Amino acid sequence: MIHQMFVAKSGMFAYQRSMQLITNNISNSQTLGFKGSKVEMESLFPLILERTLTEFEESNTSTVSKRRKYITYGTGVRIADVKKDFSQGTIEITNQPLDMAIEGQGLFQVRLPDGTMGYTRAGNFHQDQEGNILDPNGHPLEPSIRVPNGTTEISIDREGHFYVRLNNEPNPREVGQILLGTFHNPAGLKEIGQNLYQETESSGEVQIAAAGQENVGAIKQRSLEFSNVNIVEELVALLLTQRGFELIVKALQSGDKMMTVASDITR
Repeated sequence: MIHQMFVAKSGMFAYQRSMQLITNNISNSQTLGFKGSKVEMESLFPLILERTLTEFEESNTSTVSKRRKYITYGTGVRIADVKKDFSQGTIEITNQPLDMAIEGQGLFQVRLPDGTMGYTRAGNFHQDQEGNILDPNGHPLEPSIRVPNGTTEISIDREGHFYVRLNNEPNPREVGQILLGTFHNPAGLKEIGQNLYQETESSGEVQIAAAGQENVGAIKQRSLEFSNVNIVEELVALLLTQRGFELIVKALQSGDKMMTVASDITR
């Protein structure tokens, strides 16, 4: 019965973490560039209960025939991994000149205050008073791009070439190109908040390339990529997790009643 309590405890912890991730996915269902997470569970190392059953009993103990029966029972469950789903989210047109969405793989690069690089799928950029292109949190796009004074039009092609038209000139000027970062295992990236990720040993080293190349997504201007969370799937997962949690609570209550009865018997 004590073992039953430990098994139920492992299940409650695993389902609690699963519930937290599901609710986080639901709450970010409208967050730009957000990628949902999924929990993978696994059984804890099973134990084997060995019983020796005597089938035939004879006076001569040397001729006793026995058969061994092995009973495997579990020791609970744990979270094996939390995987980030980097599938494409919904792309919507905004008609804002500095809004960009990536069609395919790749992430925008921004330079963080400590000098390291951050990566994001959220393309809602803006420019400061000096014309530098920044993300919503004030981190500059890398490589840096500056919009000159007097710019009357901004255009960005699918390869990330950044063009400006000054004072309604007939011919636009190229002032930079947006490069994208790709990873061998994007699910291994570390979330650091503000819709940003950082490189880890699990993700592999970043590969920098121009948009539109092989295995690198193209840039779509005046559009934004929204979350890839499927709200219906998340609500179903939420319901199943809640039901599982309720069953674990009932198992705990049953174990508690059994211990109470056993304690009363021994009195």
